[in-house]
Amino acid sequence: MTNRFRVAAAILTAATLGVTLSLHATATPAPTAAQQLPARASVAVGKLTPRGCTFGAGTAACDLYAMTGTATLLGVPVPIWGFSSTGAAASATAPGPVLVVHQGDQVTVTLHNEVAGQSVSLAFPGQPLPTGGEDTTGIAAGATRAYSFTAGRPGTFLYEAGHTSGGARQVAMGLAGALVVLPADGTAYGTQPAGYPASGYDDDAVVVLSEIDPAFNANPAAFDLRKFSPKYRLINGKPYPASDPIATDQGHKVLVRYVNVGSLTHPMTVLGGLQTEIAQGGHPAHYATTVAAESIDPGQTLDSLVTMPTGPEAKLALYETARHLDNNGQHTADPSQLAFGGMLTFLDTNAPPPSTDGVGPVSSHIKLAPNPSTGLTPVTVTADLSDATTGGSAVSQAEFVIDDAVTTGVGFGTPMSLPGSGVSITGATGTISTAVLAALDAGRHTVFVRALDAVGNWGVVGSAILNLPKTGPQTINGSIADVPANGAVTVSISATGDDTDAGGLITDAEYFLDTVGADGTGTPLTLNRSATVVAEDADLSPAVLSTLGEGEHHVFVHSKDSLGLWGPPLDISLPIDVTGPAVDAASVGPNPTNAVLADKSHPGSLLVSAQITDKDAGGALQSLLTDAEAFLDPASPNPAGGTGLQMLPVDGTLNSTSEAFYGLIPLTQVKALADGTHHVYVRGQDAAGNWGSLFAVNLVVDKTAPVLGALTASPNPTNGATTLTLTAPVTDASLIAKAEYWLGGTDPGVGKGISLPVSVVAGKVQVTVPLASVPPGNQVFNLRVQDLAGNWSKSVNTTVSVQRPNAIFSDNFESGGFGFWGATTGGVLNTTTAALPTAIEPGSTRGLQVTLPGNGYLTDLTPNAETSYHARFVFNRNTLTSGTNVNTALSLLQGRTAANGQVYALEYRFTAGSAQVRTILDRSGAGALTGNWVTLTAGPHTLQVDWTSGPATGTGAGSLRLSVDGVSRSLQTGNTSTLRIDTAWLGVSAGISASSTGRAYFDSFASTRYTMP
Repeated sequence: MTNRFRVAAAILTAATLGVTLSLHATATPAPTAAQQLPARASVAVGKLTPRGCTFGAGTAACDLYAMTGTATLLGVPVPIWGFSSTGAAASATAPGPVLVVHQGDQVTVTLHNEVAGQSVSLAFPGQPLPTGGEDTTGIAAGATRAYSFTAGRPGTFLYEAGHTSGGARQVAMGLAGALVVLPADGTAYGTQPAGYPASGYDDDAVVVLSEIDPAFNANPAAFDLRKFSPKYRLINGKPYPASDPIATDQGHKVLVRYVNVGSLTHPMTVLGGLQTEIAQGGHPAHYATTVAAESIDPGQTLDSLVTMPTGPEAKLALYETARHLDNNGQHTADPSQLAFGGMLTFLDTNAPPPSTDGVGPVSSHIKLAPNPSTGLTPVTVTADLSDATTGGSAVSQAEFVIDDAVTTGVGFGTPMSLPGSGVSITGATGTISTAVLAALDAGRHTVFVRALDAVGNWGVVGSAILNLPKTGPQTINGSIADVPANGAVTVSISATGDDTDAGGLITDAEYFLDTVGADGTGTPLTLNRSATVVAEDADLSPAVLSTLGEGEHHVFVHSKDSLGLWGPPLDISLPIDVTGPAVDAASVGPNPTNAVLADKSHPGSLLVSAQITDKDAGGALQSLLTDAEAFLDPASPNPAGGTGLQMLPVDGTLNSTSEAFYGLIPLTQVKALADGTHHVYVRGQDAAGNWGSLFAVNLVVDKTAPVLGALTASPNPTNGATTLTLTAPVTDASLIAKAEYWLGGTDPGVGKGISLPVSVVAGKVQVTVPLASVPPGNQVFNLRVQDLAGNWSKSVNTTVSVQRPNAIFSDNFESGGFGFWGATTGGVLNTTTAALPTAIEPGSTRGLQVTLPGNGYLTDLTPNAETSYHARFVFNRNTLTSGTNVNTALSLLQGRTAANGQVYALEYRFTAGSAQVRTILDRSGAGALTGNWVTLTAGPHTLQVDWTSGPATGTGAGSLRLSVDGVSRSLQTGNTSTLRIDTAWLGVSAGISASSTGRAYFDSFASTRYTMP
């Protein structure tokens, strides 16, 4: 808030405008007879009644004369176009008369155009279009036209010059006014639906808002409306202080009817009160809204309710909050003067009746001498007083108030002497005593002057600023160049001495280090001139700086003026930093390096990274970092600062006490180095110019590739293993980092093989190769490795016999279906153990059920020309019988060829109360071999058959073994070399007769190629 606005806000609520406030508990002398407040005026309050028209039964006939005229704004005549209800000479007003009609009236407004050269029409926003529709043509000067409409709904509206080609200019000249439609029930908007705000009230206040730009009014036809800039803002056609107060009473609810007939938006507020917004544009609001200020757009209306306070002399200021409380820029014509005006009036419980002179005298040309003042001698106040433009009454009294015009009521200021009498007085004087000056704080004070005219009007205040310095000049803009300082070079102090507030001259300046001494005992600074504002300079030499320890120090500078006053010291920070920054961590990579591999983000270079922090000797963060550098095997143990490899901040900005840096070492430089350990050194520099200590990082250069010995593989053959381990001896000075392999004789290129994790155990590299994607057969595996420096070894290879995975097929029937099997034949049934007489096996909830007579079996098509086949399943004979013929056998499991020929069979019979199983081995080019019957006890059993393809005798001979519950019970051998298994049947698939009956159960079937786990 500016000082001017503070004063404005104060005056709006203050005695200057007729309100007496008592905020101090000090005694106030009784006013003299001339100072007594007027008694309460007998101003009528209450509600609007129909006016401006002639009323009949449901009709209202109104006359509006469009005329030229003159508006006198605080003594300044301005031409206008306005409306009159009578047509009498000089009766036109801008805005026009308020028209008030009843809701439901048939309203006829007769327009008489008496504005030469203008075609004028009328428009009634918010009302039905008049009979005949909208008039965009208008009537010529001297003509008459009637406009009729029914005032169907209550509310606050406006009327204005219609939409002819000159309508906008006519409205701006003043051809507009307010139209109020009253409902029958005495409220603002009559009966509304539930939830709408109540619109009852005690008093009406029609507040018509408008503006005047004298330049436009002087030449409305030729004026460029884009340059329209109002100089006066009016309430009901008058600017403050000529605006009429709104009469009301204590505790009354006032309906404020805002009507904006101007060209600008006006935010309106009630200072000291709140407005409850109940309607806009003549439309009731759905909800009541309490606002401090509300904007009314051009051509719009707004209704709000304000409840008046109780108590003596209660009144509220109603004004525009857009910082335009002036008349024709008066508040900027002289910065030392204050003159308020514009859209400002009062809701007043003691509003006086209108009078010929309602405005007090103007106070101007206010001067204070001496100014600035030391307070040692009195200050004389002089002012000119005039009522010539504000009513023409004689000036009868004047007074001044220092700073607090708000709480000092009119008539209670310090009286001033009048050198004469009359409407205008030049050189009224008053005196501010030394006692009063001594009680005032140092600084600027506002001296307000106001005058009283002979009819009792106090005028608005004028003012001037008294400069009362009690302290010396300010010292500002202090700085020290080249800080932080390391004590090795001179630093310069500079500051500005400013005695503008006192208006004196700067005569001296001095500084102190860390502790402020007595005035005049410091080290002098050099002044660049003798003036109110001067530059002040001094140098701090290394000899002075060397006496200061590391850390934050302070230079205190203050100035002296020609009044002999030393001002307050200015604290300028002086950081001393003699400790260089430390490297917290550093690295270089790739490391080890073979001088070929580069950093991935910086081709052709090694990347040096470092984190550097600047701390003082005590470990606290201190100066910003400004530089960093690196050295590769430097010749000197402490090379000169700035001679190393430039390092850059990672974030691109040096703005912190701790920074991440990076630098690049070209590989061409590394190639010249011998194999072995080398050293990269890193250090940083701080803002004080200190280089820190070198931080060493080892760099291993290794340009020798590793050498692999003979490659071995395990297992070989793989026998269905899922992985293969490759092993080879390795010779290398550095660790192995990477390995790759490929199949066959074609090398895909270095780094383009299949990458694998690698480990080194007892001088040998080991890698594990997944076999899932490796084709069966004899495969050549090639292997090479890379060391940490990036060197690749030559490749070695070995041949491996890759065999298919061991597992072929399995099903525990828990899925509840046979979707895993290739085919289903006969009456097989998947069931739950709830239907079984005994459990198939612990934990099983489902199994394969086969019921005779009939047959039922499942076909597995997963085997693929198998030369070794192992199958295992759980079997429970339950009630299964093979029939009355003791030689009849049922097939439980068969291995078959791709041509559907039998390879082997597992058979079952039930004879003499005993359940038995046996195997049948088919041979190549010879008959089948039948095994011995093996008896099964009651309940479930695990049956397993192991078949291999091979010759009749010798190692790897063809064979068929039967195991029951893990115990081998029979073994058959023979020539099976030409046989292969491609299909397996599980269930009851052969040997069934009419006498075969009963039910059997199967579960947990599994088949493998090489071994059965």
